[in-house]
Amino acid sequence: MRQLRYFSAAMECSSFNEAAKSCSISQPALSEQIAALEMTLGLRLFDRSGGRARPTQPANQLHLQISACLGDLQAALRSISDRSQEVGGLVRIGLVQSYGECWVLPVVRRAQEQWPALSVSLRRRSAQALTDGVLRGDFELAVTFDPEPSADLEITKCFQEQFVAISNAPHNGESIDLVTLAQGKLALLPSEYMMRRQLDAAFAKARLKPCVYLESDVLSDLAEATRYNNVTAVMNTMAALSLNMLDGARPISAPGLHRSAYLIRSRKRYHTSASLHLWEALREGVPPLPAAFVLRDV
Repeated sequence: MRQLRYFSAAMECSSFNEAAKSCSISQPALSEQIAALEMTLGLRLFDRSGGRARPTQPANQLHLQISACLGDLQAALRSISDRSQEVGGLVRIGLVQSYGECWVLPVVRRAQEQWPALSVSLRRRSAQALTDGVLRGDFELAVTFDPEPSADLEITKCFQEQFVAISNAPHNGESIDLVTLAQGKLALLPSEYMMRRQLDAAFAKARLKPCVYLESDVLSDLAEATRYNNVTAVMNTMAALSLNMLDGARPISAPGLHRSAYLIRSRKRYHTSASLHLWEALREGVPPLPAAFVLRDV
């Protein structure tokens, strides 16, 4: 293609020197490339006798045939360059369930309103499964919490949130301690969840044995349990926000009962324009939380 471009310039200019200037190369370099083209085709394209290069009949025929093609090619390159500014295609996002309704979905909806060609696939997974999925290439990016450091991952911290206790019992918004929490009936995530293991470890360290009234891996089940029998549900702040239950939530005052939300993506895989746009949109689209429920420097 480079040789054809130089040949076309030589045909359209009055001399090799002028053609070289139009291509921003030296005259010997242009002559060398045209000679290479002649060798490839097995044709003499220019008659160099008499101190001036004059196009031969095959050169005139070739130039006539390729001029339209080169014009079409340049138009195609400009077109694809323009389309590269559009945001479209499929982006696969993995997320933990509590970050869906109040964070990821609103960002995705706004993005798709702005870029109608954008398609998004959302899959809810555990934190460890999200990390594994990003490393395998199952997801372009993931919204998770407290990922293990990895040289193969780009990890961006978005915010820190506390664990909260939600119940129908009247309160003044102050935090609740583990002793008080252990005295009531609790609705908790199952033990395979990291948040539950953190909570169990905190109770064990304080030598407390709570009454677990309900276990469910569906956050709305925990929320529903608070409507009956004085049950207290324990979840993260963002989950309470997603369920519109932040007004009934109280921060749990115990060391280690908090977590940080992160965006993660692979350092080794190509990221499309759509994936890069969604990464920035999610980073900037974190929903505001009341200051009492956000840990900024832990």
